[in-house]
Amino acid sequence: MTCAVGIAIQQDLLTGTDLAAFATAVRDAGLDHVSVGDHVSHRGGQGIDGLVAAAALLAVRPELQVVVGAFQLALRHPLVAARQLATATSFGPGRLVLAVGAGGDDRREVANCGVDPRQRGRRLNESLDVLTRLIRGEVIDHHGAHFDLEQASIAPAAPVPPLVIAGSGEAAIDRAAAYGSGWLGLLCTARRYRETRQEIIRRTAPLGRPAPDWFGLNVWCGPEGGLESSLRRWFGPAAPRLRHLCGVGEGPQIAAWLADYVSAGATRLSISVPAADALEAVEQVAELAGLLHERLQADGIGTPHP
Repeated sequence: MTCAVGIAIQQDLLTGTDLAAFATAVRDAGLDHVSVGDHVSHRGGQGIDGLVAAAALLAVRPELQVVVGAFQLALRHPLVAARQLATATSFGPGRLVLAVGAGGDDRREVANCGVDPRQRGRRLNESLDVLTRLIRGEVIDHHGAHFDLEQASIAPAAPVPPLVIAGSGEAAIDRAAAYGSGWLGLLCTARRYRETRQEIIRRTAPLGRPAPDWFGLNVWCGPEGGLESSLRRWFGPAAPRLRHLCGVGEGPQIAAWLADYVSAGATRLSISVPAADALEAVEQVAELAGLLHERLQADGIGTPHP
């Protein structure tokens, strides 16, 4: 089994940096991709528009692969999101992956976007139905609980990017089976990762859909004492409970921890690290990728690939 390793770049490191220099550093380090997050106004107004960031990155280097994950589709109208996606994809056909999640860990963000937090899952399911039809080039009439569209379409048709589902739990498994070409795991143990991956494949078969083949993981890694501030900023009071779901320690320890996820079926790792700037983050992730390569070779599991 091979595993592609990329960098999940934190928003405070991405904004204000020289994107061309950053993208070149990613290429020169042999990393597979850049993963960007997505929030509208998270915990005190933080966030970055994932599709806008992806479009900028796709435009600066013709070979750069970009993952948006997890995109907060439930906070957008699916027709608007489909236009954004078509535009971003046009800058890099075949180089964008959209990972869609339900979000909701900051209920105020959801409510301030005009969405009932209790309805975000149902709204997301309806959005996925509309979005997937629009990006396939269909002209649709849709009259649902959350959206009402007449003869809606997105033209000209754009290459359809892989659409994967991010998250955990039964709802995410069902969404991945019904809509996704894969799954992006977030904050789960290697054992849970393996079980979720197997269950998604099992539930997809009766639906007559192709078996998902894109299985990624967004993961936070860093030395003892180095992750706490980042986790607190993004997860608030829940941060201490999430530490065991992060790679913590020296490089070889983290590599051994990551190898368990590769063994569990992860084929794409997006690693976020605490760093002073974007270029330093690239160096740290590249070092972890090298250590993981060595660990996988020693364990006979497989190797990361650029």
